[in-house]
Amino acid sequence: MSPSARAQPPVAILRAAVGVIGLAYLVLGIAGFAIAGSDMGYDETRTVWVFGVSGLLNIGHTGVGALGLAATRNEGTVRAFGWLSFFGFAGLLAYGILAVTVSPLGNIANVHIANVCLYGVSSVLGLLLSIVPSRGAPATGHAT
Repeated sequence: MSPSARAQPPVAILRAAVGVIGLAYLVLGIAGFAIAGSDMGYDETRTVWVFGVSGLLNIGHTGVGALGLAATRNEGTVRAFGWLSFFGFAGLLAYGILAVTVSPLGNIANVHIANVCLYGVSSVLGLLLSIVPSRGAPATGHAT
């Protein structure tokens, strides 16, 4: 086995990583609904652990969690989830930075600094899931 092939993770590891990310977001979304319901607007007491929650964030977190769990089917869905999470969380990161630093009045989604960090890490993980080469079945030479 060549050294470059050994450095590449198998597809199963990428699928497991997407499953863990999906499960974490699903738990965060469901816990947010249980604690905050569908309330909107800034409220520093409405949190799940250290993450701010609101109806809008709960829908997003639950949706990302469900998509993440569904994306564990094969390498193509893992890559698609990676690209979608990269761009989606990059946008949430930009919104979160503005919402946290400018004024609580514009923070209708109740984003806290922990949310901003979570979205930044999720964006980077999404990019890595999309571009990291993986070992899989050998190429057959034709599209299936």
